[in-house]
Amino acid sequence: MHAASHVSMEVHAEFERIGRLELRRLADELLGDPDPVVVDRSVRFVLAETRGLWHGRARAKICRRLKHHGLGRAHRDLLVACILRRLSTGAFSEQFKDQLRLAMQLDPGRAAEAGTACLSSPKPHVRRYARWVLGHADG
Repeated sequence: MHAASHVSMEVHAEFERIGRLELRRLADELLGDPDPVVVDRSVRFVLAETRGLWHGRARAKICRRLKHHGLGRAHRDLLVACILRRLSTGAFSEQFKDQLRLAMQLDPGRAAEAGTACLSSPKPHVRRYARWVLGHADG
């Protein structure tokens, strides 16, 4: 098994059963000057491909809060790649624009490139979000 796939499955399993209250607590711990462990766990949750109750809303709230923290290069690269992959595949849920805003802030050039590439997607919802990205690009 590829190492990245193994990590992805571990991250997914870590958050599969996490509930709304714990997710709210995680998001709230990002307020102010959070411990690096909290930032790391928050990033891992955003990266996790879970579909639990309130997970889409929590991902959006966490992304809104991560925008206010200086993330390391590894976290930035992982988040941008994950979010733009979700855009290109159409595998996203509620409040996805908050994830896109984070990706656009972290790497506007890559976000614009992904938006342009997704304009030719066969999926209407992907094309709609691609147009939104390009309409909100800063450069």
